[in-house]
Amino acid sequence: MGSGSFPLWPWIAALIAAISAGAWYFRRQKSGYAFAGAGGEASAFDLSPAPAPPRAAPMPKPRPAPVPDPAPAPKPATAPVGIVSTRLRPWLEIEFSPEAAIVDDEKGAIQFEVTIFNSGSAPARDVHVEGALFNASPDQDQVLGQFFSKPNGQGGDRIAIPPLQRMSFRSLVTLPRDQLRLFEVEGRTLFVPLVGFNALYRWSNGQGQTSTSFIVGRNANGEKMAPFRIDQGAKTFRGLGAREHTLRVRQ
Repeated sequence: MGSGSFPLWPWIAALIAAISAGAWYFRRQKSGYAFAGAGGEASAFDLSPAPAPPRAAPMPKPRPAPVPDPAPAPKPATAPVGIVSTRLRPWLEIEFSPEAAIVDDEKGAIQFEVTIFNSGSAPARDVHVEGALFNASPDQDQVLGQFFSKPNGQGGDRIAIPPLQRMSFRSLVTLPRDQLRLFEVEGRTLFVPLVGFNALYRWSNGQGQTSTSFIVGRNANGEKMAPFRIDQGAKTFRGLGAREHTLRVRQ
């Protein structure tokens, strides 16, 4: 080719490219749209069949009214069962209140009031109460034990005490002067008495015994009592106190 001529291959390449672009555009336009037909208008964006409309949910069947549970059948009547106790019996308690202590050349003595209380559930019959005066000493429990184990129970008045009732009386117990056990403390002669009791009784099904003892002293308005000083001649002491001793019988 001469110098004034133009090459043809760039124009041929441009023409081929234009034809190709037009064909691509035509195919794209045809696939993206739908046209009118005998069946009417279709969706412009979704050519798939339209979904069937949802079926209406079936109406729930009416629930029957609740039937109340039948009332439980009544239990067969039974005869009332009572408590039959074979332990009905009396129990005696001894309440002791000293009133005066007397010490002279012949004796030592304690005046007192004693109350017998029936705390049980049956009458105590043929009640016999015996009292005795003892010395507080190292062997006091042995002496009291002998007294409790061999109650006299002979003679004397017999009384009956209903349940939850009390019977009170006054009396006096004595001990010869030469049998008093005395203590010497800092030039003083002291005496500490013990008063013991046996209460014997019976009821329809058996026999019972209540035995106890009390230490007696001068009431010093405190937890401890003061002993009796007897080296100053015969004297009567009042304003007394008593403490129950640990040794007792209750059967």
